Amino acid sequence: MIFTSKIPDNAGTPVAAADYLSGRFTYHSKEEWKELIREGRVFVNNVRCDEESLAGAGDTVAYEPRDFEEPAANLSYSIIYEDEWMLCVNKPGNLLVHRAGKSFRNNLVYQLRHIHAPPYPNCHPIHRLDRDTSGTVLFAKNAGYGAAVLGNLFRDNLVIKRYAAAVRGCFDIETPFCIDKPIAPDSSAAAGNAPCRFMADESGNGKPACTVIEGTRRFNNGYSLLTVRPLTGRTHQIRAHLASIGFPVAGDSVYGGDSDNNIRRQALHCESLSFIHPYTNIECTITAPLPDDIITVIDGV
Repeated sequence: MIFTSKIPDNAGTPVAAADYLSGRFTYHSKEEWKELIREGRVFVNNVRCDEESLAGAGDTVAYEPRDFEEPAANLSYSIIYEDEWMLCVNKPGNLLVHRAGKSFRNNLVYQLRHIHAPPYPNCHPIHRLDRDTSGTVLFAKNAGYGAAVLGNLFRDNLVIKRYAAAVRGCFDIETPFCIDKPIAPDSSAAAGNAPCRFMADESGNGKPACTVIEGTRRFNNGYSLLTVRPLTGRTHQIRAHLASIGFPVAGDSVYGGDSDNNIRRQALHCESLSFIHPYTNIECTITAPLPDDIITVIDGV
């Protein structure tokens, strides 16, 4: 397997290939990239390079990885909507949307472009969900103009996104309830390999973020299932906002929802996307059913 990366035409001054690769692909350190170069596994414009080789604007950098085992992933996704211009996937938990780290094949984009039958070689994700968040992910079938048209819906906040979030405890706050707190990286979080955290507070720091809890269902086993609509799209917004009011998503160890072992991931699911179809001008709502692992949590099975 050969992996390639095209350096943008507007890139600055050429740099050493190891410097480019360590900045672009952070799953190897600079020294590890140098070792791969010494092993003859790195190419610039199809020419095997050495530690002195430079890579700059317009160049194609490629490398042949050593044998490795990809992290396990749940590949049981399903296509829940398709037309001439787009498709929507119900993504399970434990599946990346894009390639990250060593998950070269075990991600949704690669599976749709290369493994799915029939494949969608030009598909492009319009938004993303966390690895462990399940639910609806919208793809354009055309990575060019089609992706731009659909992307504008999200950019202009014309998509209504609704999530289901299982939380532990009796959620007795009257709904609809609005959480209007800025989101910012949590500088107090542990460094190193700890998961990236974001904090929600009322100090005015960070980027504006608003989440509406539209409704709730309470269950006899001590859980509540919330219907949540984010009005902005900040990283970890729902997870950080719910934790900030004392109801972290069940199973979310990053934000304090790991007090039990009823689920192996955060119990957060993107239930639906609603928008006016940009090509047909018809209202479109795409819904993904609640997955079994979240049903198990709220049913107490």
